[in-house]
Order: sequence, then C-alpha cells, then structure tokens
Amino acid sequence: METYLISSWVISKTLALTYFVAFLSLSTQVLGLYGSRGILSIDHLLNILDKELGLSRFRHFPSLFWFASGDFVLKTVCMLGMLASTLAFLGFSQTWMFLACWVLYLSFCSCGQVFLSYQWDNLLLELGFIALFFAPFSFEWMPFSTYQIHPMILGLVWILLFKLMFSSGVVKLTNKDPDWKNLSALRFHYWTQPLPNPVAWLADKLPLGFQKFSCMIMFLIEVAVPFIIFIPGVPSFAAALILIFLQILIVLTGNFAFFNLLTIGMCLGLVADRFWIFTDTSWILPVGISTEVAVTVLIALLPGNLFWIYKTVFEKSTALDFMLPWMRFLFPFRLTNPYGLFAVMTKSRPEIVLEGSNDGSNWLEYEFKHKPTKLTHRPTVVAPFQPRLDWQMWFAALETFNENMWLQNLVTRLFDECAEVQELLKTDPFEGKSPKFMRFVKYTYQFSSWNELKSTGQWWRRDHFSVYSPVFERDEEA
Repeated sequence: METYLISSWVISKTLALTYFVAFLSLSTQVLGLYGSRGILSIDHLLNILDKELGLSRFRHFPSLFWFASGDFVLKTVCMLGMLASTLAFLGFSQTWMFLACWVLYLSFCSCGQVFLSYQWDNLLLELGFIALFFAPFSFEWMPFSTYQIHPMILGLVWILLFKLMFSSGVVKLTNKDPDWKNLSALRFHYWTQPLPNPVAWLADKLPLGFQKFSCMIMFLIEVAVPFIIFIPGVPSFAAALILIFLQILIVLTGNFAFFNLLTIGMCLGLVADRFWIFTDTSWILPVGISTEVAVTVLIALLPGNLFWIYKTVFEKSTALDFMLPWMRFLFPFRLTNPYGLFAVMTKSRPEIVLEGSNDGSNWLEYEFKHKPTKLTHRPTVVAPFQPRLDWQMWFAALETFNENMWLQNLVTRLFDECAEVQELLKTDPFEGKSPKFMRFVKYTYQFSSWNELKSTGQWWRRDHFSVYSPVFERDEEA
C-alpha cells in the first residue's frame, strides 16, 4: 500500500507559495486595475450590480468587497492574502489560513472582470477549495509541518490534474484547427503566445520537423499520460516526471503566471513516499479529517469534474444536461471548472499600440512593461508574476475595439494623469502629463531573424495593419 506523506507536505506548501505569489503580483497592480481611479474600478462595478441584482448579487458575485471596496481595502486584502499564505506555509492553522486565502482571492475574481478571468485563477480557487480539507479546522502552530491528506481528498487532486492535462490535449484535437491535427501548430506558438520570453525566440528558429515532433510528444503527454496517474507505484511516478518535464518546457519558453508552479505542485502529489530521496516524515501528522467528511466532499465535487471531462470530449452531447442547475450553482464559487489552453492556435500576432499626440500629426508611443511595442525590446521573463494589463492587451488585439470598451477607460485614466495607471506602463513619452489626443493603432508583429537581431538589435519586426480605435481628445474643461 503506497503512502503519500511527503507529497501531502509538498502539495500544501506549493499551494501556499502560489497564493503568496498571486497576491503579491496583484498587489503591485491592484489600484491601477481596480482602484477608485483604476481601469475597471471594483467600486463602480459593485454600485451597478447593486442596482441591477438586488440581494441576488451576493450569490452571483460572492465577494467581501460588497462591504467595502475603497483603495485602502483593496491593498489591505492583498496584504492579508500574503500574510495568510505565509502563515499557511509556516504551519500556523493551515486550514483557516487557506480558507482566508480562498475567500480573499474569490473576492477579487468575482469582481475582477477581464483581468482576473484566466484559467489559472480558476485553477487556484478550485485546488484552494479542495485544500480546505487537507487538514482539520483547528488553531495550531506546527512549524513547517502539515497533515497527511486523506486518500479521497488526494484523489480529488489527482482528478483535477487529470482534468487539467487531458482537457488541454483533447480541446486541441476536437476543434477544427488543422495545424494541431497536422502537428504544425508550434511553428506559430512561440511568437504568437501572449508574452514570449527570449528562449521562445530561439525555439521559434528550430526546424519544422522538430516542431512537429515536439507537438506529437505534447499530445502524447497531455492525452495519454493522464490516465497513468491513477496507477500507484512506478506508473504514477513516471507520469509525474513526464508531466513535470512538460511544465518545465512551458516555463522555459513562455510566461504563464503561476500556472506552472501550481501544476508542478499537483504533479508532485503523485509521488509515493518510497520515491523521495529523503524518508524522514516525522514532521507530518496523520490524516486530520474523518472519512465521512472526505466522502461528502468527494460526492459534492466529483460529478462536476466528470461533467467537464465528458463535455470536453463530447462537446455537443446533451446527455449530462440534467446537471446544468448544479453546475450553475457551483459556477460563482469556481469549485469546478473547464480547462483547455490554446484550443485554436493563433497564427498571426496583431498588437495594439497606444499613441499620444499634442498636435494630431506627430504621434508618440507608450511602451508597456512586457508586451512587445518597441522592436528592440527584448522579450522578458516575468512568470510567476502576471502583468495583467499586458496580457489583456493581447486578447484585445484579437478582437475589435467595440468588444473591449475597457480600453476607453485606460485612455480616460491617462488623460486624467492617474499615477496608479501610469505605473502599469514602462515608459510614458509625455512624462506623466496628458497629451491632447490619444488613439490605438494595430500592427502585426513577428519575431526577427538571426541576421536582423545581429545587425539591428531588433527582436521583432512589424507591419502597420490598421487603425484600431477612434482618436480620443482630452476634455479641456475637465
């Protein structure tokens, strides 16, 4: 009978570390994104929802910000999340600290709109809820210790990992994208992904044959290997190593926030005690919750996971539609979620460039911290932190201006010389002062060649594509 004492410790500590990174990353951006003068003010959103939804707002948008949502509160919630995650890592009342982290992060995600709608945000909340049953609800101080996770609860972690990996592979095959089916999608991936890094620039130069081989290996890992994780012993250990190998490759070639950190933690949860180099488990306590509680949690969460796995494979099937009321009930709390990144491969890279002018003729570019604007700007390494404005600009470029009206709020805040929003940018050509005019234009970007980088220092090349937005003029009376 395999035991998973060390894995219990690793999963718990990785989750605590991920919570800390998530809150720390958000704390540096929260006022520019969500403050009273932010791009998508939470306070403004809640005032609208209050009028439209009445009391049902608490169920559809569960958040502590209903009680207060000022700038000080937003910063304080981030600080409290960092504190709670630190205490959970150190072994102070782990379950209570995880509950605090989950409630605080859910409060942000419920009101976060486009900036907090990523799959890893849902993944953190989904695993975070399961983690409420890793240990008993007790106030205690156990330095760096934890409890052994109940086998049924650990099984839910494995099912979540299976759903995440299997869905990521299947959605690529079930969508009508020929480049996934003919294994050529990776020739686009490295330069069209939201935030490439310097290694992605190098990987893009690999031969097409190697790209196709890599794509085939990826499908084998994402579609076949997840089934092995449920076979204890050597098979699940091998599955963990293979899945971690894939995550490391993703880390080396892209910036995907804390997604890989969290996923690697779940993969390590597959490793039985006999496969760890160290064998001392004296600091890990026995299972801390009853089987009755574990069964209840399993019954509550397992159907939702099976629903999303089934819908991933049989998207148009209505066989499980009788479960929709239950899924709608769970949805606001992010307790079980669908996954599947890059279902359709992006084959071009439109980029929105923000420009300002004082005469309407000479336009200067604002530069973002991590998304490409300036051609000589080397791709950055920023994960596990996530620059959420830079990320969302990538999505906006794939759509029209009318589908991304939050961009108008960005312009308004820059016209207002809002320091919190200006801090989200790398350079302001007007040095913090408002220009008279602003506009968005669209370019198509692509990685430069070896010769271009050597001769010009440019990591990118671009062509003008079109005007993206109308020209905005500053209200002189404001």
